Amino acid sequence: MAINYPLKATFKLMALSPEVQVQDALGTVLMQVKQKLFTLKEDTTIFADEQKTVPLYKMKADRVIGFRAVHNITRVNDNAKIGAVKADGMRSIWRARYTVTDANDKTIFNIKEENPWIKVIDAVLCEIELIGPFVAMFINPRYLLSDENGVLRYIIAKKRSFFGRNFTLEQVSKEENDQYDERLIALALIQTIFLEHRRG
Repeated sequence: MAINYPLKATFKLMALSPEVQVQDALGTVLMQVKQKLFTLKEDTTIFADEQKTVPLYKMKADRVIGFRAVHNITRVNDNAKIGAVKADGMRSIWRARYTVTDANDKTIFNIKEENPWIKVIDAVLCEIELIGPFVAMFINPRYLLSDENGVLRYIIAKKRSFFGRNFTLEQVSKEENDQYDERLIALALIQTIFLEHRRG
């Protein structure tokens, strides 16, 4: 599936449970994502349409959320696993780090928070009345997706507005012999932003 980058993921306002819409560069809705409430293990459904009538994928944590939780990504129609996203243990406490694996549990990407101090500054500014929300709009944490050879391939950026938070996924480089499924990258984006949205 060819994808028009950059992708934009927007959290829906006033939703009872966390909900995200993913659009491509042309404004086409690629996915509507909804996370279940009141579950010990994260459980997320990815739909093909805004009305959430055609489920495509499920993302489920293998344990109550922790530093080693693995979020498996499966197709709804046949329950086949296409990949997973997992936090890299205790190393993720300070600098967010995630590993993206394929259907055979082979690591294809590593996600790393570019500058962990940004989230500290972001949190401090949010507490300043009047100017805090305005200044914080310009503090945008970024997450770098590198392949198994350490080559930067994608960048996830969190962008704040007065009406909520958006995330973008930009493609930095592409190889002619790339074999990975771009849908898995889009799903890894979704899982990462849910995890980082919860972190603050």
